[in-house]
Amino acid sequence: MNCNKFILVLVYILLIIGKLIGQSLASVNRPEIIGDHFDTIRYINSNAKEDFHLIKTTLYKRVEKMPVFAGCETDLDPEECSKKRLIDLLYNHIKYPVEAKKQRIQGVVYAKYVVRTDGSLTGIRIERGIGGGCDEEVIQFINQLPKYIPGYQDGKAVPVQVTLPVKFKLMK
Repeated sequence: MNCNKFILVLVYILLIIGKLIGQSLASVNRPEIIGDHFDTIRYINSNAKEDFHLIKTTLYKRVEKMPVFAGCETDLDPEECSKKRLIDLLYNHIKYPVEAKKQRIQGVVYAKYVVRTDGSLTGIRIERGIGGGCDEEVIQFINQLPKYIPGYQDGKAVPVQVTLPVKFKLMK
């Protein structure tokens, strides 16, 4: 009888563990949708004039294959490779603004941008800034980023919003 109770408890524990693993795996593959994304497409019409079309698509925060920098898509962990390259770019290109140094401004600037289906960037904005020229420095940095390999959901390139926190800290 004691052995039967032990087996029953063991099976129950295994079922719970299996359910938890299944839920965590499902959440990894489940896309996070932000809402609608409006983008413009520029083209030259038959009269050799520039024309623009407004396109409405779904904007994602998390997808099956997140956007990554070129060269990282073949890495064992493309997202981690892309994060490391972004950090390298930050350290090599972000300059502490003179005004922020004078005013001893420190903190984190939170920027957001959208990686389009062609890998280019749009919708660059500061979500939470600290002033002193730091916000502008982050926007300038994002504008200089190379094109991404776009994000994919269900085998299709989709626009993905990226959040970039940039910490400004003065040395003592």
